[in-house]
Amino acid sequence: MGIQLKGKKVSVVKGVLLGGLLLGGCSAMKPDSAQMESNPSSVKMPASMPMASSELQNAKMAQKNLADTAATNASDLARAPIPQQKTQLIKKATLGLRVQNVEQAIQGVSQRVAMHGGDILGLQDKVPQLKSAPHSATFQLRVPQSQLDATLKDLSKLGTVESRSIQAEDVATQLVDFEARLKNLRKSEGVVLRIMDRSGSIGDVLKVSQQLSQIRNEIEQIQGQVQHLKQQVAYSVITVTLQEAIAQNQPGIPFGDRIQESWMQSTHAMGETTIKLLRMGIWLAVFSPYILGSIVLSVLVVKILSRKLNTVETSARSSASD
Repeated sequence: MGIQLKGKKVSVVKGVLLGGLLLGGCSAMKPDSAQMESNPSSVKMPASMPMASSELQNAKMAQKNLADTAATNASDLARAPIPQQKTQLIKKATLGLRVQNVEQAIQGVSQRVAMHGGDILGLQDKVPQLKSAPHSATFQLRVPQSQLDATLKDLSKLGTVESRSIQAEDVATQLVDFEARLKNLRKSEGVVLRIMDRSGSIGDVLKVSQQLSQIRNEIEQIQGQVQHLKQQVAYSVITVTLQEAIAQNQPGIPFGDRIQESWMQSTHAMGETTIKLLRMGIWLAVFSPYILGSIVLSVLVVKILSRKLNTVETSARSSASD
């Protein structure tokens, strides 16, 4: 009995000791967990994690800077004025005048064009053969474009303006295109010249020289077109029509003029009729073989048909007599 009680005491003491040890361990662990909660920075992290987070932040900052820069550039471009291309206009004008005397007006046009630094490209002076017909003339003028308005103003003083028009065509785009093509062709010319400087066979040299000749021909053609367009831009063309005024109270046409007019009309009609008859004779002469052949063929057909009819009639009569 005493032994059993002693054993129970020993087991109780062991249990108490084990419980104390457990409580001590728990109390030792709680301060550490509290310290971790109060100071999270004291927790040791792996060495790679700070580096990864810093690189991520740097990437985000760089992306943000790029976006800001792009937005700034876009706004600057939107605010920047668009450069306007200089216009290159080809101007053409027409002017119709009613004048009292065409001969005097022709002299006035020549003087005014020379005064404004222009030239006369063409003149058609239609002098009437009859006094009743009006006198008219047409000018083709060329003046510097800067003097176009002033020239038209001075020419309008020669008579009454019946019509006036100005047309303009912008060739700036064509000139820019030609300049770009010339630039590229000159670069190609330089490349071909450098190739020719190298040593090679005669066949290769001939091929390169042909290519160089073709490039230079294209350059000359484009240069000619550019020069022509620039000349048209620098100088404007004016077409001036002068028409002589006819008096409303025009006296009656003299008898001699009437006879002359009738004679001219009749001779003109006779000439036209003669020409038509000659043309008809030429056509008949050319087609005469066909015409003669058709006539001969028609005669032969008629003869053959008449013979057949005679044969039929003869046979019919002989059968009737029998």
